[in-house]
Amino acid sequence: MLDIEYRKKDSLDHPYEESRRDVDDFSEYLNDLVKEIKFSGINIKLLETDLPADSEENNVLIINGRRVDEILAGLELVLPGSKSCGNCSGACDTGSCGTDDREELDWNEAIIEDIPDIILKNAISKALADSRGN
Repeated sequence: MLDIEYRKKDSLDHPYEESRRDVDDFSEYLNDLVKEIKFSGINIKLLETDLPADSEENNVLIINGRRVDEILAGLELVLPGSKSCGNCSGACDTGSCGTDDREELDWNEAIIEDIPDIILKNAISKALADSRGN
């Protein structure tokens, strides 16, 4: 079982240009990703928690009670053989999603909405393995 919580304000704390997605796009992305994971037979739940606009807390993604950066600490990332932009689940393979000039693993860790698809999927895989005791 995977529990994912996206704690968010209505907008980014940083300029949009510093992120792959804004809050609404990231929310939509997470919902699509959860559907994809459910379709593969994994029990997963997504909760979106709205933070007050004046909250000191940055937007954050928590998987099974752990922040994504905690899950990723010390993790060796697994990269697919094909090159994708990291912005659209690798489904388009066009490289025209507006992030061509960024490296696949380039991520402003202060902005959870900037996380590349491949890094988030690695974090989810690690959380799933941890929950199964692997």
